[in-house]
Amino acid sequence: MSFKYYTAKHLAVSTVLCLLTIPAGVSAQAPFPVSPTGLQGHYVQANSQNRNNVNNATATFVFLVWNGASAESDTVCTTVIKTAPPETTLVCSTVWQGYRVRRTIEGITPGRLEVVGQWKSRDTVGPICLTAQAPCDLQDFVFTGAGIFFKGFRNNRRADGSYVLPYPPGNPADQDTTARVFVDPGALVGFVTEYAVTSIDTVRQVNADFYESPIDSSEIIRLIPSTPPADNMERVGVVPNPYKESAQWDPAPNQRRIHFIHLPPRSTVRIYTSAGELLRTLTQDPNANPGGTSGDLEWDLKNERGSTVVSGIYIYTVHPPDGRTPRKGHFVIIK
Repeated sequence: MSFKYYTAKHLAVSTVLCLLTIPAGVSAQAPFPVSPTGLQGHYVQANSQNRNNVNNATATFVFLVWNGASAESDTVCTTVIKTAPPETTLVCSTVWQGYRVRRTIEGITPGRLEVVGQWKSRDTVGPICLTAQAPCDLQDFVFTGAGIFFKGFRNNRRADGSYVLPYPPGNPADQDTTARVFVDPGALVGFVTEYAVTSIDTVRQVNADFYESPIDSSEIIRLIPSTPPADNMERVGVVPNPYKESAQWDPAPNQRRIHFIHLPPRSTVRIYTSAGELLRTLTQDPNANPGGTSGDLEWDLKNERGSTVVSGIYIYTVHPPDGRTPRKGHFVIIK
C-alpha cells in the first residue's frame, strides 16, 4: 500500500485547484441554511369545533404561510481532497433541516423574536384542512409542544368562493403542497405582533444549539390580530373595561388606548360623557389592521380638541351603516 504525502506547498496548490473546480455559484453559497421567502401572516377566527384549541379569550388563530422550496432546496458544496485520481471531489449536501418560528408581542414578550415553534425535517407533518372539519382539522392532530406546523394545505375555499388564506399571493388556490404553515393559537388581539421564520441545520451545532439562518429583516412581518366584524350588535364591547391607568397594548407611556371590538364594518362610534356631551366621533375601518378583516376600533382617550379625558363613566353608541338601531353601552376610565 502506498501513501501520498502533502507538504504545505502541495496543500496550498491543491486548495487553489479545488476552488477552480467548484462550479460557478457554488462557492458563493453560505454554509448556513437560508431563511424561507414569501412569508405571509393572517389572523382567522376559530369556529365552534376548534375554539378549545386556542389559547386566548377571543379564539383567534394566526396562520403563517411561506414557500417551502425556497429554503428546503438549499445546499452547500465542499471539495474533498483524495489520494487517487480524481484528486478532488465535489460533495454537496442539504443544509436545511427544519424551521424555527420567532415572535414578538409588543408589551408582552420579554425579548424580541423569541422562539415559539420548531419543526425538524424528520418530524412527520401533514397538510391542514382549512374549511373541512375532517379528516385534518386541528383537533385531530396530536402535537409535541414544539409548535403546530403543517406541510401544505387543503380545503382552502369557503362556500361563498372566498379563501381562508389568500395563498399563493395574487392567485389563491384551494390546495397547495409547496406551502408550509404554522398556526399560532396564542395570538393576542389588539397587540402589535412580529413574526419571523428561519431555517435550522440540526446536524451541526454552535454554542450547544443548531445552526440557524440569520433573520432576514425584509421577511419580518407585523400583524395586529383582531376580532372579526360582527353583524350581531349584541357582540359589540369595550376592552379593557374598566380602563385603569394603562393597557398592555398602549404604544408607550401616556399613549393610552381602549378598543371597541366586534363592530359592524364602517360603523360610526360616538363617545359621550355621562352628562350627554359628545366627546368624539370615530369611524371603523375593516382594513385598518394588517393580516385580515378587522372589527376593532381604537380610541386614544382624547376628545375632538385633542385633550385627554378625565376619570369617569362614559357612554358610547354604535351606528351601523345600514341604518339599524344603534347599539348603546358604557365603560369606565380610572386614572
